[in-house]
Amino acid sequence: MRRYILLFALLFVAPPAGAAEFDPKAIDAAVAKALKEFDAPGAAVVIVKDGQVIYLKGFGVREKGKEDRVTPDTVFPIASCSKAFTATALAALADEGKLKWDDKVRDHLDYFRLSDELADREVTLRDLLCHRTGMPRHDVLWSGLSTDSGDVIRRWGKAPPATSFRSKWEYANVPFTTAGLIAGKLDGSDWAGVIKARIFKPLGMDRSSCTWKEGAAQPDHATAHYYGLDKSTTAIKWDEIDHAGGAGCINSTARDMGAWLQFQLAGGKFDGRRLVTERALRDTHTSQMLLIPEGPFAVYFPPKVTRFASYGLGWFVHDYRGTNCVSHGGTLTGFRAQCMLVPEKKLGVFVLCNLRPSYVCETVCKTALDALLELPAEDWTAFHKVQLAALDFSTAAAKKKRESARKPDTKPSLALKEYAGAFEERAYGRAEVTVENDKLMIRCGKYTFRVEHYHFDTFTAVPVEPKDDVLSFDRSTFDVQFRLGTSGEVQSMRFLEQEFPRAKK
Repeated sequence: MRRYILLFALLFVAPPAGAAEFDPKAIDAAVAKALKEFDAPGAAVVIVKDGQVIYLKGFGVREKGKEDRVTPDTVFPIASCSKAFTATALAALADEGKLKWDDKVRDHLDYFRLSDELADREVTLRDLLCHRTGMPRHDVLWSGLSTDSGDVIRRWGKAPPATSFRSKWEYANVPFTTAGLIAGKLDGSDWAGVIKARIFKPLGMDRSSCTWKEGAAQPDHATAHYYGLDKSTTAIKWDEIDHAGGAGCINSTARDMGAWLQFQLAGGKFDGRRLVTERALRDTHTSQMLLIPEGPFAVYFPPKVTRFASYGLGWFVHDYRGTNCVSHGGTLTGFRAQCMLVPEKKLGVFVLCNLRPSYVCETVCKTALDALLELPAEDWTAFHKVQLAALDFSTAAAKKKRESARKPDTKPSLALKEYAGAFEERAYGRAEVTVENDKLMIRCGKYTFRVEHYHFDTFTAVPVEPKDDVLSFDRSTFDVQFRLGTSGEVQSMRFLEQEFPRAKK
């Protein structure tokens, strides 16, 4: 009740020092424009300045075609914005002497292993939290092949690295799942227990949770939506990824995230109580690994506003138009979230949206920073509309290029039944190839694919199950290439960008 009274007061008294020039109408207009231009159902926004919530509002609807409005208390998944919570929990444990950032991971989780010998021997908690293990995402391991956190960690460790240890920044989710398990173990509970006891409860984040079931069970929760390549917006179910834990499983509201922003900007204090030492929290905001904003990250750190980019511990650390910034985004199949902090100005913005892909969150965050930092205005909606169009254009162009490269009038080297059998990859596990109704089928983890001939011994895997997932694969192409041995038999299958040797009978 105290928080609601405080919010009422903030909305109806003179604005705090440093926010006198803030015009909430500019944010209202930016959100309305972004929702319209990206065809997004709804969004929620909170802005904190000088320790006070100066803006808190919901926009649009929880589900397209329905009347229930998004409010400041509507629950959304925050996806990878959860990583900063995990890093903060470890910072609190570091304060208590239960860990050091440079502890070896295996000293806290004995089954953690990596396929690179040097990385396996030397990898630390700091390496996990700043994405410098040399390991790439391998996200299909947790999104479709296993629902057990420990199993996912073991599988990921067997998968091939993308680069050498500590030589290049490689974003991945499993390191934060690992860090979350370690936090729970050291706290005598589990990852969710640590987050609830050390962060949610003291910050009064009463509507926040750590599992999709808890989030979706809230009466006021947002529905996920997917924006298809055909420009349709479709309501879909929430991702069921509780086993990803510390990598991205927190659900929250704009109101609750306002408390999180206040805590971060106050250097680890909230409501007069210190929860984390300023030094430990500052470690999470400090550059640990340089990165080059390329590929999908180039959209979030465009050259026009970013001169340097790095990663701290659970946070991106970079500049925004000449001002030091700490930020993170989060993406699930039907949701997007974005957090941006300017610690030296005691300024923070958090935006939640129930559509993916879209750039509503980025548009609103940047617009808010421009207004509150008194920077020249930019049309961020127009900028990000171009980025989304470019994404869809490149996807369509790649599909067209692949089709034009297809060699006509070819056929498989063997009868379809000769391709059937079991194939195994050390991290990805077992894939079963069968013949059904004169078509090849592949079953791997929870996925089922219909396999259509492309040319020669290369095929295209078309997802058919689970049906709830199929919709969001419209921007993906799954190649299957069978490799034959010297005697003409199928020796292996290239699938999911991995080599699956044929299982021995």
